Amino acid sequence: MTYQEALDHFHSGRAIADALGLTPGRVSQCKTAGGFSYQQQCVLEKASDGAVKARHEDVPAQQSSVA
Repeated sequence: MTYQEALDHFHSGRAIADALGLTPGRVSQCKTAGGFSYQQQCVLEKASDGAVKARHEDVPAQQSSVA
């Protein structure tokens, strides 16, 4: 899922942060980086009861090298 798809479903960065167990600042960093890791997408998919879907192709390229 893209950041925008997550935002469309959850309606706010705060709600995304709550679903992921992150701070809103960290969610903002994800937005700046181009999206969420696949693992984060899976958490959001579960939290949305499948309304948004995790997709490997939506993982920002730079996140694959982030520890």
